[in-house]
Amino acid sequence: MPILVVVILFACAIGIVLALITLSLQRISGRVVEQYKEKLDDANTIINQSAPPDSWVEQFRARIEGRPDGASYSPGEAVFFFVKGRDRSADEIGEQARKHCLKRLRMLTSFMEKGNFYDEDRTKEMVVTSLKSEYGKWASCHWAELVLKDDTARSD
Repeated sequence: MPILVVVILFACAIGIVLALITLSLQRISGRVVEQYKEKLDDANTIINQSAPPDSWVEQFRARIEGRPDGASYSPGEAVFFFVKGRDRSADEIGEQARKHCLKRLRMLTSFMEKGNFYDEDRTKEMVVTSLKSEYGKWASCHWAELVLKDDTARSD
């Protein structure tokens, strides 16, 4: 009788472990699918709108629009000063945003270039060429063209 109890407990433990592994794999695969979808949506936005996705620049827009040049921060934002080191002008924040967008675009282009999810090679070539073309435009433009672009026609 005690051996039967041990076997039953062992089988239950194995069942619980397998159920937890299955749930973990489902969660991980769901997150991977979300990341792929996000990257494909970003590429779509860049190709169709010739602008970075809002998620790439919204934090920089908030920092630029929320603090005009020369305005001082309130005492409650002293932690921000300490972490960032000093108050930044709109040009410094904008240039940081442009560099951030260029880095993300390089990573996205590399991802799309290595991806094996195209219907044919022509599609892959068109997407990668479009992204590289945008990189060239962004590398030579002023930061305001990327960060402060009119958002009325854009949707992410």
